[in-house]
Amino acid sequence: MNIMTLTDEKRKTFDAFLNSYLQPPDTSSGIFTAFSYSLKAGGKRIRPILTMLACECLGGQGSDALPAALAIEMIHTFSLIHDDLPVLDNDDLRRGVPTCHARFGEATAILAGDALIFQALSVIGAAPYPLETRFDIMKTMAAKCGIEGLIQGEYEDVMAEGKRLTFEEIKEIYRKKTSRLFELCMYSGARIASSDTGKIAALTEYGTHIGMAFQAVDDILDVTSEDGVLGKTPGKDLIQDKATVVKALGLARTRLWAEEMTNRAIESISGIENDASAALKDIALSMQRRIQ
Repeated sequence: MNIMTLTDEKRKTFDAFLNSYLQPPDTSSGIFTAFSYSLKAGGKRIRPILTMLACECLGGQGSDALPAALAIEMIHTFSLIHDDLPVLDNDDLRRGVPTCHARFGEATAILAGDALIFQALSVIGAAPYPLETRFDIMKTMAAKCGIEGLIQGEYEDVMAEGKRLTFEEIKEIYRKKTSRLFELCMYSGARIASSDTGKIAALTEYGTHIGMAFQAVDDILDVTSEDGVLGKTPGKDLIQDKATVVKALGLARTRLWAEEMTNRAIESISGIENDASAALKDIALSMQRRIQ
């Protein structure tokens, strides 16, 4: 099975699980309507796919990881809803459709994003995993998404606008705002399947490097893509004078760095040999091909 077919199948599996979750007895809440809109807007579903594959890498079934994948997608969607607000990135387009605040208003969007954090915790708390596994995932989620991870990275990204940061400083922002969530995907999927700390660490390291590569590719495409290709407004980084690797190194050297991060991601899981790890390697390479 080629990588496009595999990822498409896993995306459909995840979307079916998501749609099933979004069928509660009472759907009258405006907050529910708003965050459901953003969750169902689509996207590549790369984080749920990685979570399922990480689980398969260590002997689990991809379906075992669906609750964790949903919780992580909720955290990701919360970050997008808040990122797009006028006070931050001020974007009216996300995943090819109007952003949450453009559709429902700023107040509702803020509260919908807030709600998704707690929905994610609820999903993990109710997941059919051993208590220790649920605790480990929740603890890791807090560590990867709080002031040492996603939220801190987003803060540093906003504070860096208009400033000249070093390459090392920009990498640290990328590590927090993007890689931490990829690390959470890999850790969670792996932890559901196994308690082998060495293999879990190897898969988590894959998340670190694939996150760096993902952010570099995204920054390159922000500069090089035309309207309608990204599903969001291109050229925003330049308009807002964001601190990006492209700004620090230029396009050519950023492509080389993205390739280096891709290779390091692949190397990190070289000790795991099965169909799922092969798929992870293919995903890394397919991401790299987007900027070649």
